[in-house]
Amino acid sequence: MSQTSIRFSLRSKLMLLSIAVLIIPYIGFDYLRQMETYLRETLEASLVDSTYAVAGALNDKPKLFESSFNENKNSLYVHQLNNPVELDGYTDDWLSYIDWSETYSPELATDADNFKLIISKDDDYFYVLMQVKDDALVYSTLNNQGHINGDHIAVVYRDKYQRLQKDYLAPSGPGLVRPFRYEEAYDEYGVEIRKQKNLTNTSAVCQATDEGYNIEIKIPVYLLGGNLGFVLNDVDDVNGQLLSNTISTFGNDDYAEPGKIISSSKRIENIIYAQGRSEGRRVWVLDKSAQVLASDGSLKRVFPDNAFNIVYTLLLPPAYDQFKDDLAGASRLQGNEVKEALSGNTQTRWRSSPDGKAVIVSAATPVWFDNKVVGAVVVEETTNNIQIMQRQVLAGLFNKTLLILFVIVFLLLLFASRLSSRLIKLNRETTEAIDEHGKVIGEISVSNVSDEVGELSRSFSSMLERLQQYHLYLEGMASRLSHELRTPMAIVKSSLDRLQLEKDEEGRKVALQAADTGLQRLQALLTRLSEAARLEQALQEADKQKTDLNEFLTQCVAGYQSAYPNQLFEFNTDEVTLDYVINRDLFFQMLDKLVGNAVDFSTSDKVITINLVDKTNSIEIQVINVGPTLPEDMLNDLFNSMVSVRTERSDAGPHLGLGLFVARLIAEFHNGTITANNSEKGEGVCMTVILNKK
Repeated sequence: MSQTSIRFSLRSKLMLLSIAVLIIPYIGFDYLRQMETYLRETLEASLVDSTYAVAGALNDKPKLFESSFNENKNSLYVHQLNNPVELDGYTDDWLSYIDWSETYSPELATDADNFKLIISKDDDYFYVLMQVKDDALVYSTLNNQGHINGDHIAVVYRDKYQRLQKDYLAPSGPGLVRPFRYEEAYDEYGVEIRKQKNLTNTSAVCQATDEGYNIEIKIPVYLLGGNLGFVLNDVDDVNGQLLSNTISTFGNDDYAEPGKIISSSKRIENIIYAQGRSEGRRVWVLDKSAQVLASDGSLKRVFPDNAFNIVYTLLLPPAYDQFKDDLAGASRLQGNEVKEALSGNTQTRWRSSPDGKAVIVSAATPVWFDNKVVGAVVVEETTNNIQIMQRQVLAGLFNKTLLILFVIVFLLLLFASRLSSRLIKLNRETTEAIDEHGKVIGEISVSNVSDEVGELSRSFSSMLERLQQYHLYLEGMASRLSHELRTPMAIVKSSLDRLQLEKDEEGRKVALQAADTGLQRLQALLTRLSEAARLEQALQEADKQKTDLNEFLTQCVAGYQSAYPNQLFEFNTDEVTLDYVINRDLFFQMLDKLVGNAVDFSTSDKVITINLVDKTNSIEIQVINVGPTLPEDMLNDLFNSMVSVRTERSDAGPHLGLGLFVARLIAEFHNGTITANNSEKGEGVCMTVILNKK
């Protein structure tokens, strides 16, 4: 059963590796998520600091919080008019306020009748919308005595002279309602009567609805003083009898004192503005009843355009520049932070917008006068600023990472392409350099690049060159062995032939001695052939020990002098202790090869010089002989396997080009190198063993 293997090229591997760069934005994204907690805490602290700053400017200013000292709890809040209101009895113009209508019901409610009230103003008029819920609308008609016999509304207020006034609105049908008031008068008989006086400075319009009716009222600002209230008289026809039910903004007593008019304070707004409100932040100032005295700012802010906003939305919670603000235009605030602030404590609160598109954080702190809480300051802001900041950081990180990724991918692909082409070329040259029979038929071009592939090509080239030399040696092995074996074999054959012919004993001894000489030469030849093979195992098993090279070489030179009595030796040294870790037997074998080679090529009456030189980073052992020089083209190959420069056989024994090769192996085993150079005078050769100290 065969198994299919998937092959990944260098380009694919480097491409996968380059994708790892994407971990940078992931780490940044994870960091942003961790930073969100810190940013939220920072936002809370910033809002609290803002409340302290505003509250500090409002502390000990009781005139700004007069409503907090008012015992009358029936005050009416007046919103600042943001858009024109047309008196038509419809609620289209009130959409920005209608959610903040106050609902009034009878104290002992026996039915579902009630009304909602919302008031706004501009510089000249108060605008009032009353949404009356009435199960049976009864339009009014005036009887002879001037009594109102239908549903009607009383506007109770104190004028600018602090006189209590009551104006009536009695709808007689849909459309315009004429306001009036009653004045006391007497008839011709002196009897007190109620005289109706129509008003021209106040306007009203009534429209029926499915649940009752709406009535819009327009009152001049100059007409009112500081108090205002409304009384709904709900008249129902029960079995032909009219029954009236009264609902008031200030109690069931029609003659009770109306509540105070509370509106946004310009002085407080100026103080808020002076504290440096920032974009996307809203500030509220409340009285002791949590009634809004002033507000400034908006939670909405403009988002910067970003082409990658869709991408970021997938990674981060969406940030909406449009969301439902449930407190916009509020007349009274409720919430735990407000309650805590009015109790004297600073508190924060997190909440979501009604549509879930924004998270709003608010901070509230008390306003003090004479060590008593007279109000509170509330500062609000959404987390959109945090999300925008996250998106800006993420955008910068993403864009820079994307650019870096493109550059890295391009460079890696370029590098992979060049590396692949070099490896393909090296593979092709290596394959074509050797035929199917193992014969070297080509060459590998040497790379000059100083990297691993360049080093590999140089190693392959050197290996191929040595392999070619080995093949050349093997090809010449027949003639070389024939040259080396011919003489001893001839000696043995002639000795055996002579042995057959010789009759006397002395002649037989001479023939046997000659045959023994030939056999010894054959034995020496076999010994030298196996010497290199045995050396590798000897190097693996050899132990080293610290040795004084000065003393060791002194003993060696004395031994060479005894071994070669006809040859003069000279040993030069500084006579200092030079310790080096060596295997004494192998080191002696290396020196024996060098000295033996020097003796073979030295002139008999010349001295062989052995120098021991101590240098900064190395120790050099030089073996110098006077005699023929080496061919220049053989200096670099002399220490390779099966290389010999001997042109003729000597009596010393067969020579197969293994001696200096063995010396090189031993030198490399001792962390050294060996070189051969002709003398500058052209009268000999210097073999140098360089031992590295490091």
